[in-house]
Amino acid sequence: MNFFKKYSLLITFLLGLSTGIAIIIFNRVLIPNNLIFAQAQPENEVSQNIDDDNYFKYFPMFSEAYKILKREFYDANKVKARNLIYGAIKGMLESVEDPYTTFMDPETSKGFSTEMSGTFGGLGITIDIRDGYLTVVTPLEDTPAWKAGIKPGDRILEIDGVSTKNITTKEAIEKLRGNPGTKVTLKIEREGIKTPFNVTLIREQIKLQTVKSDIISTDSLKVGYIKVLEFSMPTADDFRKNLERIMNNKLNGIIIDLRNNPGGLLSTVVNIVDFFQNEGLIVYTKGRTEENNSQYIASKETTIVPLDLPLVVLVNKGSASASEIFTGALKDTGRAVIVGTKTFGKGSVQKTYIFSTDGSLIKYTVARYFTPSGICIDKEGISPDVSEEMWLDKLSEPEKKSLLELQNTNIIRDFIEKNKKLDESDIKEFKKFLYEKGYVLGDNTVKYIIWMKKLEKTIPPVYNLEFDNQLTKAIEVIKDYQKYRKKYKVYFETK
Repeated sequence: MNFFKKYSLLITFLLGLSTGIAIIIFNRVLIPNNLIFAQAQPENEVSQNIDDDNYFKYFPMFSEAYKILKREFYDANKVKARNLIYGAIKGMLESVEDPYTTFMDPETSKGFSTEMSGTFGGLGITIDIRDGYLTVVTPLEDTPAWKAGIKPGDRILEIDGVSTKNITTKEAIEKLRGNPGTKVTLKIEREGIKTPFNVTLIREQIKLQTVKSDIISTDSLKVGYIKVLEFSMPTADDFRKNLERIMNNKLNGIIIDLRNNPGGLLSTVVNIVDFFQNEGLIVYTKGRTEENNSQYIASKETTIVPLDLPLVVLVNKGSASASEIFTGALKDTGRAVIVGTKTFGKGSVQKTYIFSTDGSLIKYTVARYFTPSGICIDKEGISPDVSEEMWLDKLSEPEKKSLLELQNTNIIRDFIEKNKKLDESDIKEFKKFLYEKGYVLGDNTVKYIIWMKKLEKTIPPVYNLEFDNQLTKAIEVIKDYQKYRKKYKVYFETK
């Protein structure tokens, strides 16, 4: 986020994003129309929508340019019809100078659609390349990998007899996913077992886990904690189930963690806001056409959480799009106190259109969205009510540099292997050893990197208070909620 991209995996684990390691994510809000895809317009309607902006004057230029390249360009392999048409579409979309208006080839389109649907045929593991090996980060509960005893830290040496040496995560995902009912054999290397062994798994329909929850109990409080990784199609239902489960406890408040949540479906986030807000505007959109102008209103019938129960929303600059719709609605109405740092600032709404020719698609911006009070946060973001920067982001530049360099060594791993049972004296000695090697790190940072390295061999916890000062601050706000509580106000008119 703020620094050292190569170290972002550690931050990812700290904030609970275990499903995001091997998935390509886009900041987005999508309007679902026939699921997530916009319907094609009839040909005559498309023709009617072409204005008199010299379309018929300029369109022949495209045809002429195409014919000239096909006839005379020196490299025939470069002027295949698919390449030229794809390039023309990309150029057209780039000309509108909108970073969220893009073209996706069939392969990318398929992955994008899979992510939004939240389901796919596979084994139920998240993977990453670690120390040059394809490594299991975590098996998802109640999946083929989980049932077969696949463990975090297992190295996958072969997939169906083919070595994974030099494989990318993208290539590995393609090999591991497949139709439910089909088999795949993995050769596994596991710490503590001398000889690699084979495991044959049968693929099943896998549902991505986009919601995690737990109860945080302190001396005086019992707080419900819900982490939302993204707003895909199954998320609203999963959120409701998690919410109802934690509401069975006598809670002092609820924390919704949207840090590093890149967005998702507009309908999904609206449904989730409705669990907390009982009336008034949630969000509204404005576009060029009437069909893209919409208002989304909360309903008493779908509200689950009492309005007097303290509510905190955790955000950072990785909270974008649909996350900002959630945040903006609950901030404007005063329903929640927002804690963390300023959000990303993505206030536009996209549709997608699939080309029947080959399954490629275009994703294009159709509207901007506005919070209930009429604010468009595009390129601005939402400022928190209570500012709390993550301690990692406040490290000195020498310490950040040391973290980056240490990430590319085996020093931490070797230290843990030699010291199975660590105490404070071991950690102090390790800090001194690192300093002598040129790595300038504070006590807390040394403890943190050791903890993070150990997590590679276990399933990451839903939350961790020791190294998450933002979450600790959110709990403090719940404890002293009267100090931060805002007057509840609903909006019914758009600006």
